[in-house]
Amino acid sequence: MGVPGGVPGGLEGRRAPHDYLPIAVLTTLCCFWPTGVVAIVKAVQVRTAVARGDIVSAEIASREARNFSFISLAVGIAAIVLCTILTVVIIIAAQHHDNDWEP
Repeated sequence: MGVPGGVPGGLEGRRAPHDYLPIAVLTTLCCFWPTGVVAIVKAVQVRTAVARGDIVSAEIASREARNFSFISLAVGIAAIVLCTILTVVIIIAAQHHDNDWEP
């Protein structure tokens, strides 16, 4: 027997949570792929849970997809900053090292 209103558990007023799939794909491709892949899996779990009508599981997976996407973004940004600093230090060290070898 169906639930009045067609939404299981009386969740008529609740909206489906955001799945964060676009940011998960973007951070996978551009930032840090290991956590980005996990974010994509969680984003797909959101869609599956919403299709089942399981809003609570969808909200949990949504938070996890968001968190893993932001972790991937943070690691990617940190890696870019670290590589930039290391490149500048190496260039400066190479310039000073060249001056020491003058005859």
